[in-house]
Amino acid sequence: MQWAAELPMNQSLAEDQKSAYESERARLACRRLRAACLLGVFILPVYAVMDHLLYPEYFNLLLVVRLATVGFAGCVLLLLKTEAGSRHADPLGMAVGVAFVLAASAIPVYLIGYAVPYYVGFIIVIFGMALLLPWRFTHVAALSFGLLLLYVAASLLHGPIGNASAFLCNTSFIGAAIAIAMVSMDAAEKLRRCEYAGRVALLKAFRSKDQLATALADKTAKLEALNREMEDLLYVASHDLRAPLINVQGFSRELHLALDTLRSHNGKSPETNAALSDIDESLQFILTGVARMDGLIASLLNVSRIVTRTKPTEQVDLNVLVRKLVDSFHYQLTEKDIAIDIDPLPVVTGDASRLGQLFGNLIDNAIKYMGKRPRRLIHIGTSRQGDESSFFVRDSGPGIPADQHEQVFRLFRRLANGNSPGEGIGLTMVRKIVEKHGGRIWVESTPGDGATFWFTLNSGPPTLDIGGTI
Repeated sequence: MQWAAELPMNQSLAEDQKSAYESERARLACRRLRAACLLGVFILPVYAVMDHLLYPEYFNLLLVVRLATVGFAGCVLLLLKTEAGSRHADPLGMAVGVAFVLAASAIPVYLIGYAVPYYVGFIIVIFGMALLLPWRFTHVAALSFGLLLLYVAASLLHGPIGNASAFLCNTSFIGAAIAIAMVSMDAAEKLRRCEYAGRVALLKAFRSKDQLATALADKTAKLEALNREMEDLLYVASHDLRAPLINVQGFSRELHLALDTLRSHNGKSPETNAALSDIDESLQFILTGVARMDGLIASLLNVSRIVTRTKPTEQVDLNVLVRKLVDSFHYQLTEKDIAIDIDPLPVVTGDASRLGQLFGNLIDNAIKYMGKRPRRLIHIGTSRQGDESSFFVRDSGPGIPADQHEQVFRLFRRLANGNSPGEGIGLTMVRKIVEKHGGRIWVESTPGDGATFWFTLNSGPPTLDIGGTI
């Protein structure tokens, strides 16, 4: 793992991790000591067969020793099941190591001499116990040098050393095994610490990730609730504001009619005519403002209805839909001498009326902002990348500056240099329709080189896009 490779070999544990690490090491020592005992129980009887073949004169004595060691290993296994045995796994391991060496090698060396091939058992036990058990360095050193002294003592108690070079050779082999075991134990201890620290860090990262995911889910739920409240507020505000506007508009017209009546019955004095003219002009301003506000509120109502009244469940043939839309724009396209190119389009799952608004608004925008360009073209097409289909409406107009690519989708925002009529709601509706269909929309443009509006349409459930929500 990459994270393990980056941890230092002398990884030090924090104070709050040391006790947990020692508890884990103790549990690991218990499990591995059980494995060592079972291994010894299965191996020692094999020695009995070799005793019978090589040293039949000592067979009975060696058999008793080996069976006694098997019994001792069984007692240790039972003891490890208790709480006291689990707490003292390290000294029990030392005792098991000494018992195995006595049974497998030390007693045969004492009976037969330093040259007996069973002396290799010292090396096997040193390697096995040191590498199998998660001991501290001091434990390995104590057991290893203890076993070396046991070999020397057994050899000397047997009798005079007849071949000093052979004895020294055997002793050096055991010494080399001790050195290898101690170096290996030191490296194993560092690796265990490194692995433990890495596991703790990884666990903390996972917990932190879970906490972040939970926090994100909570915030998402709150945002969704807030969005629903804002949509309800938008609908209520746009719906209820129309009632007083209609009253203002109606009474203004009544007042206008009353003024016409008054004008027809009054004299034609200059003062009367001037006052009536001023009142008439003021009423005209009122009616114009009311009409404009009514248009804005109606647009807001349409935006709010996109969320509540869009059912993206129909099979919609975009070829048929777009070509009907283009026919409805025939007059504007002919008047401004704009050519339109339509690629073959697929059948999608969506709301036909909303998709009509989507393409209609984009085509209408392209026509309005085309300007007096030498080349006037609108291109509608699709592109597929992997499992996702993207659609585009591209124009050869003046383009959109990079700092306004996101602004054009916001409510009541229009291009800074735009002189065309409109309230700045069309592209907001386009984004809401795309989001309701589970897609996303963006614009690519370079000033002077036209603009391309890209969007995706997914047939699955819509996704939450916080940045595009009103």
